Amino acid sequence: MSSGSPRVYDLSAARPDGWFDEVLAQSKDFERACEIIGRSTLGLALIAGARVLSLTANPHAEDLTTVEFSIGQDPTVRQVPLSEFRETIGQFLLTPLQSWTLTDDPDVEALQAHIGGRYMLEASLFNVEPLELRNDLGLSEVALEFNGIRHVLALEDFRDVLDERVRSELGLDRQDDVAIDLAVVDQAEEANAHGNWGATVAMLNPWLTPISMLLRTGEAESLAEDVHGRLSTSLDLLGTAYANMGELDAANEVLRLGIQWAGESGKAGSLFLALGRASVAGEKHGEAIGLLRRAIRLGTEERDALPLLAQSLSARDQGLAAMVCNERARALGASAAELEALQTELQARLGDAWPRFQAWMSDSE
Repeated sequence: MSSGSPRVYDLSAARPDGWFDEVLAQSKDFERACEIIGRSTLGLALIAGARVLSLTANPHAEDLTTVEFSIGQDPTVRQVPLSEFRETIGQFLLTPLQSWTLTDDPDVEALQAHIGGRYMLEASLFNVEPLELRNDLGLSEVALEFNGIRHVLALEDFRDVLDERVRSELGLDRQDDVAIDLAVVDQAEEANAHGNWGATVAMLNPWLTPISMLLRTGEAESLAEDVHGRLSTSLDLLGTAYANMGELDAANEVLRLGIQWAGESGKAGSLFLALGRASVAGEKHGEAIGLLRRAIRLGTEERDALPLLAQSLSARDQGLAAMVCNERARALGASAAELEALQTELQARLGDAWPRFQAWMSDSE
């Protein structure tokens, strides 16, 4: 590796995978504590260095549940309501953390210290998988996987995302709306309409990790329907921009995340269409066929989906089905120029099979 190349460190040995499950397996008391104060709260308490001595549960009012504990280097035992216990944990976990300088040949402990030991534990608790640490000219980035999607974040951004998740889990500074400027979606729509794909990526890509993490929290379900819809739209726009830039893997990841957000809503149809279009562009025609059929079932305009479906069916040697889709698209007013080349190709391939099929269809009506 030349001196000008970034240094890349594998984090597989530095990840404390499964640490919390191992803790829970040690005692049924931990499982009971999870039932009373919540799995994430207990995990974060342990990361903060809290030693829970007793819990007094109140099944009728969570805030009347009390926690007896000590924390950190202070041996003082306190007994407080659950809400105050969560605030105390938050104070410990949200204190700014100084990074250790990265040496030329760091061991596992040095990698953990550079990223932040508590952040590595939090990542495991929240099912975030750090994959690599990249360092170039003193700037560090973390490549990670979350919710089936790969991300690369600056180290400070990685920490900020986890800090926000801690706040969310502990109920600190909770807001009614997602902390994303939804007005940016309108700007991204305009950028896509003008083919300014790079602008859309610049505006919306910073949202990707927060949206992905929000999907796994209870907050996602409580968002207003219009917010849910706008976030789905943002992922549609971002995935479409990536596809048009030729970054098909990124497009697939983003659009699949959008589909998870959209569920079975009408917006899901347009996302399946966008994902199908990206699959056609990537010549993944078998995959595209299923995606485009799903888009149609979810209400996407057939005029938009059928030309793509015909193209993929043709590529998979399903010429007759492709011709049916092509003809249906023509009848619905799809662009003739888009269909003409495929029509000519299919007619040559099918020969007299197509006229015979048309005749059979006419006789059956």
